[in-house]
Amino acid sequence: MTYTKLTFDIKAPKPYLFIGSKMRGLLGYALKDEVCINPTMLCEGCFAQKECTFYDMYEKVNVTHQYRLDLKLDSEKYKFSILLFGSLQKDVHRIKQAMLNALKIYKEVETKEKTKELKSHKKIPHIIKLEFVTPLRIKKQNNFAREEIDLADILRSIYRRERELNAEAYEPLRMDEHYTVVMKKFHYQELIRKSNKQQTKMNMGGLMGEMVISGISSEVYRLLKLGEVIGVGKATVFGLGKIKVEELA
Repeated sequence: MTYTKLTFDIKAPKPYLFIGSKMRGLLGYALKDEVCINPTMLCEGCFAQKECTFYDMYEKVNVTHQYRLDLKLDSEKYKFSILLFGSLQKDVHRIKQAMLNALKIYKEVETKEKTKELKSHKKIPHIIKLEFVTPLRIKKQNNFAREEIDLADILRSIYRRERELNAEAYEPLRMDEHYTVVMKKFHYQELIRKSNKQQTKMNMGGLMGEMVISGISSEVYRLLKLGEVIGVGKATVFGLGKIKVEELA
């Protein structure tokens, strides 16, 4: 699996906790202006939907979008990345230009573009730490988890996203769960997003924290490393569901 990473480093103070909603919104306005060929500028019923980058990224519903924002919560740097997957990579230059156009309000912006390929892992660590870098939103019993989450739920989310990104029919994840969760520590992080489109405030809070796990299999490790790239749970297009895997032993 290949993916393309666009990184934008803004030389300005970061003014608030979470920049994901703002950056996605800025890109949306600029991208529509960059690619739209419909004189009405309306997406509903548009003749160009199937070939439109903006429609793919912003208007398609009930799909796993082929991109996500990558950022840190409450970072000291005004820096973020856009990760592109699948066929969306072919539009990297348009997306990059649209984001740069949107960031013209800042005096200095550095950008990097890199295409990467996921590598197989021959050596599997015995103990790892799994950190939730941005709030994780996964539903349990039809409600978003607010107190804790199981590793199995995280693995299923990553597996489902992988299948959908690869346009593969979903099949239940089957694996022997021989690992041991040595420690887990969670807290719920509140996040409120203002939606200009819907003229309302939306709760985007989720779980943050960490887990220490021992005795993982090669497939569990593969999925977690994949999750570092494609994200976990809901609202990854805003930068939520970012995880980090650290080898402890």
